[in-house]
Amino acid sequence: MISTPDGVIDVNGRSRPLGGPADQARLLALRGAAAVVLVGAGTARTENYGPPSKPGLRIAVVTKTCALDFSSPLFSSGAGLVATTMSAPALSVDSVRAGETDVDMAGIIAQLPHGVVHVEGGPMLNSALFDADCVDAINLTMSPSIGGFRGQSISQAPHAIRHFTCVSLTTDSSFVFARYEKVTTA
Repeated sequence: MISTPDGVIDVNGRSRPLGGPADQARLLALRGAAAVVLVGAGTARTENYGPPSKPGLRIAVVTKTCALDFSSPLFSSGAGLVATTMSAPALSVDSVRAGETDVDMAGIIAQLPHGVVHVEGGPMLNSALFDADCVDAINLTMSPSIGGFRGQSISQAPHAIRHFTCVSLTTDSSFVFARYEKVTTA
């Protein structure tokens, strides 16, 4: 996720204006290490997701309603798949399903390709993943912009406090890239 120091995560509903070339390079590097990208339906629509540049990478769009444009390039390319509930309607694209009326995030993740699941938000998806205790690491980009905090953060409250430790902190072109990993107790 990307945020400004004052907590802004989007400009008119889009995160892209907060980024820049250094942020885009970081995003592509993270995607390059991923087996699958997980994104909320609202984020996929707002950010106009298309097929990924990495061959074979799948983008799983999380939705309860399945109100998606299946003729969009993301789905018509075969790169998109839907992560939804067991009670969702039949779909014309690949899907994974878990949970009767609410998406069971742990159940969905268990069905995704093995390897790194790279999550690209938004806040509702992030919150659901935190609530399901499915987050092992956080890659947070701090944008060198100030926007005047107005509402949503990277994860909608409430959820239980989880502890993470900063394992990497770098800068590039005034962006700060932090990686936090979950603290596990033995």
